[in-house]
Amino acid sequence: MKRKSPNIKFTGKVKEFMYLNSYINIIDNKKVVIENCKQILECNEVMARVATGSFQIEIWGKGLTLSNYCTDSVEVTGVVESVALTSKKQRKRDV
Repeated sequence: MKRKSPNIKFTGKVKEFMYLNSYINIIDNKKVVIENCKQILECNEVMARVATGSFQIEIWGKGLTLSNYCTDSVEVTGVVESVALTSKKQRKRDV
């Protein structure tokens, strides 16, 4: 008797095992820590934009600064007002 294997997306499991997923920790409205970021795209006092493997993350606020960029993580401190995620797939469609 032949057993049917469960339907598992291979790429999703590879990302999970290789720790390629990005993690966002928001601490009150004072700090955002993004792990597994690929590139800092833009940063000024009111907006910080970071690229990860699957998303582009925009952080809006006042007095924002980037720090602690090591081992693919970045820390944004200041008064955080909003955080927005944009999928890479969606950005390609919008262009």
